[in-house]
Amino acid sequence: MNSISVESDNFNETQRKSLMRMLLERARRWIDGLLQAEMTEHLGRGSHEKAKELTPNYRNGYRPRKLNLLGLGQVELRVPRDRLGTFRSALLPERRGQDEEFEAFVAECFLAGLSTRDVGRVVGKHFGTRYDSKQVSRIVARASAELDAWRERSLEGRRFKFLFCDGAWFRVRIGGRVSRQSFCAVLGMSEEMETFEVLGLTMGDREKSDLWSDVFGDLARRGLDMEAVELGIMDGLPGLEETFRSWFPRAQTQRCQAHAKGNALRRVRKADREAFGADVNRVFYGRTEAEARKSFHELEGRWRGRFPGAVQVIERDLDSLLRFHQFHPTYWATLRTTNPIERLNKEFKRRTRAMEVTGGELSTYRILTYVAMTMEYEWSFHPVTQWSHVYMQLSELYTQKAA
Repeated sequence: MNSISVESDNFNETQRKSLMRMLLERARRWIDGLLQAEMTEHLGRGSHEKAKELTPNYRNGYRPRKLNLLGLGQVELRVPRDRLGTFRSALLPERRGQDEEFEAFVAECFLAGLSTRDVGRVVGKHFGTRYDSKQVSRIVARASAELDAWRERSLEGRRFKFLFCDGAWFRVRIGGRVSRQSFCAVLGMSEEMETFEVLGLTMGDREKSDLWSDVFGDLARRGLDMEAVELGIMDGLPGLEETFRSWFPRAQTQRCQAHAKGNALRRVRKADREAFGADVNRVFYGRTEAEARKSFHELEGRWRGRFPGAVQVIERDLDSLLRFHQFHPTYWATLRTTNPIERLNKEFKRRTRAMEVTGGELSTYRILTYVAMTMEYEWSFHPVTQWSHVYMQLSELYTQKAA
């Protein structure tokens, strides 16, 4: 029984290889025929027709050319030549050994996580042509026009009510030297779409004090409606809130509750962190702003004597930490923290973790843009309103514990 199974598997494999060879041969003949038709149109006559008038140009044999086709593999073509060397096929990619679909596949392999070396190895194994790192990089650059256009797309007429702002560090090669560079990201959310959209990705020097001004200036240049923004959600990055308010005069700021709680807990001894954290949760998950402020006064009375620094962290930014209450409860679970953009940064880090250096500036932009576009696609299936019940459930939980 086992021998029959093995013979059957071998037969199926033989059939598969035979079918691929047949498809490659059919593809080769078909493309050769199209090339002949192109030459006939170029010269104005068929291979055995005489010219109607005296002309110095005529067919002059063939030149071999190999072309990788996605899903088929490598085909060996006979490209016709003319005497004057003026024939150029509109079908074949100029000075390239693969079609656009094949290049798109190679580029996505790299952008999705493989190194240029791994891409060359995989392509060589499955398609018969091995590319070195420089060839893969050139292919990625040619196939990335869509990514570059998306990052610079127009935002004219777009209205976003909420903006999430954050940044991350990456090792980038600039001018032959590797340095840590900050990439700032802006995530937008509109009431109409109810999903997140990555509006901006900007690289800058960490020593540059007006980096965020460049970020918001780029959004304005691309046509974002600055008056429509009502709230910016961010952590405590130096100078960010002031810069944000200067570009969005109608907007307020919401400090990330997760960051604030973490900063406060670091100032509390381990034995008391659980109890202190529970009191902080009652502040952050109050059913109304008045209830939240009442919970803070209770927290203050209980903990200021023992951990004044921890209480001060919450007190200093209390207005900004509770600002989400001014908006519809549907959005409370989303507006409390920078979790959405932290999720984006986490994907950035996951994608680049295996890379010692992300490459040059353009290469880094393309990798992050690909991740951003992928995340947008995933977010499109999860409208923000589906999380509206989370805040209320947690609010009830912490209220019951307090009682």
